[in-house]
Amino acid sequence: MKKTIFISISRGSLARNILRTGILEKLIADDNFKIVIIVSVAIHDYFREEFNHSNIIIEKVEEKHYGPIRALLNIFFNGLVYTETEHRKIKYGGANKKANPIMIFWIKNIVFKSTSKVKILKYLARWVEGNLFQDNDYDYLFKKYQPDIVFCSSLYSKIDPILIKAAKRFKVLSISMPKSWDTVGRLFFRVIADKIILNNDFMKNWVAKEQLVKKENIYVCGMPQFDVYKNKKQYLTKNEFCRQTNLDPNKPIILYASEGLWTHWDEVYVDDLINNCNILDKYNLILRPHFSNLHQKLYHKFKKYSHIYIDDENLRITNMFSDRWDPTIADMEWLAEIINASDVVVTFMTTFVLDVFTLSKPVINIFYDLPESHNLPNNYPVIPLKELYNCFHYNAVLNENAVARAYGGADVIAWIEKYLANPRLLYNERQRVVDKLCYKIDGNSAKRITDVILSFK
Repeated sequence: MKKTIFISISRGSLARNILRTGILEKLIADDNFKIVIIVSVAIHDYFREEFNHSNIIIEKVEEKHYGPIRALLNIFFNGLVYTETEHRKIKYGGANKKANPIMIFWIKNIVFKSTSKVKILKYLARWVEGNLFQDNDYDYLFKKYQPDIVFCSSLYSKIDPILIKAAKRFKVLSISMPKSWDTVGRLFFRVIADKIILNNDFMKNWVAKEQLVKKENIYVCGMPQFDVYKNKKQYLTKNEFCRQTNLDPNKPIILYASEGLWTHWDEVYVDDLINNCNILDKYNLILRPHFSNLHQKLYHKFKKYSHIYIDDENLRITNMFSDRWDPTIADMEWLAEIINASDVVVTFMTTFVLDVFTLSKPVINIFYDLPESHNLPNNYPVIPLKELYNCFHYNAVLNENAVARAYGGADVIAWIEKYLANPRLLYNERQRVVDKLCYKIDGNSAKRITDVILSFK
């Protein structure tokens, strides 16, 4: 009789990390396993076609909506872990969400600063979640399929805690992992799985201390979405790449990567670098928009310039998941080509920096504000760059001094020149970040995750 594994997918980025890096492929390679992919969104035809397999079933569940009392309790429970990331979010807002009113900010700040230090409240919150809020919404799936393992690919989505609670009631082993390395330090894990897979030992130590997870239940496996950088058999030569992108093969290539809605005003920096700093006189420029606001086509106005390539056709936007993005394997391969072809990367406090570091490319972080940022036709919050960088996950990068910090357009150009003159500048610092946050860049992260899952079969 086949064994059944539930896999929850709540974001396009998770579909990439779990379903397209080799984890799913390795699981279904064994005909003794049946995989049930659980989503809480309308299933698009392309998704059904891609995962049409005799050993795969896709189930759509209804996302649970909480009443006002439960929602208030969730806010309180979430605040039992309170890092600089959440402090910044409630004070300044971010992406397309406005800041909390000043009175609400101060109330939350005072309460969360105090309660997050009381360990017994964390245990109490987990007891309340597990005993008073049963959440049996998805019990029917357990009765229908009788799973042997429940694998939850996010720690914060609405469906994952409900699946983990059900797994405990039905005495089914549950395994979970965070959506990304930048989410672990945001909120308290109100419900924890029997086993947790993390990306690195830095997270392991912090999760054990602050999230009260026993170290013996934590497995460090690396980042499966980075396997492509090691496993890619062959990269384009610079001439081939420039031929495909209409860039000048005789000029260095600078990659400018957006952080999307978090830096929704970042086209003003491109405008400044082109018109005031004359970056195109010496360099090619790749503009890589972010999937979160790709539809706004903010960089299209720069297409009039020569030696610019706007990489906006290799990020599949489907609107199936809440992040709107659902990258293909070809998209992942092309991103590897983009990074490999670039000589220097200019960006912000983005998880993309780790992608770049895996291929040992130098990074410049924009650390300055421009007045034009406040003159854009939208109501999204514009956060001072100094505050934007102050977040739990990115401080782990900044603390290693692995990126150059630019405090003006001229500074960006100066750092580009320094890196081109000495590509190994800050190389050791970049390697420290890779060792600290990526665990191993050996192309086997997906295999390690699969091995953990199958070790409990």
